[in-house]
Amino acid sequence: MLRGAGALAGLAAAGTLAGCARPEGPDPLEEPLAAARDDAVTAAAAAAAYPELAGRLTPLSRARRAHADALAAEIRRARPDRTATVDAAAGAIPAPARPAASAAATVTALRRSLGTARDGAGTLALTVEPSRCGLLTSVAASCAGYVTVLG
Repeated sequence: MLRGAGALAGLAAAGTLAGCARPEGPDPLEEPLAAARDDAVTAAAAAAAYPELAGRLTPLSRARRAHADALAAEIRRARPDRTATVDAAAGAIPAPARPAASAAATVTALRRSLGTARDGAGTLALTVEPSRCGLLTSVAASCAGYVTVLG
């Protein structure tokens, strides 16, 4: 009887350990993180290049930077093995080239990027754990709002 109970406990422990295996490769949040960082830099550069847009693009840049910070924090929490990669990517963000040739073209490009980010975060939210779903839907909603504001 004790031998059977010991074997059952051993199987349960093995199953628990198997469930703790860390995924390999990039974290799924790394893609929306990169998009948020790119949008933040692009919006800040466009606000500087086109002062008439600064009132709309400076808050956008701040919001996308906050998205990037939250996504990076979640990746660090859930995937400590990806911390070095996430932090290295933050330091490697190049200064963007001059924004599009006109203020209107710049807004159009940002709206397109935000729409892509909205759709990507919304789609990814359906595939992740509930705690991450909330973060991604918040990012998607914010991007949707900015698409409207920039319209």
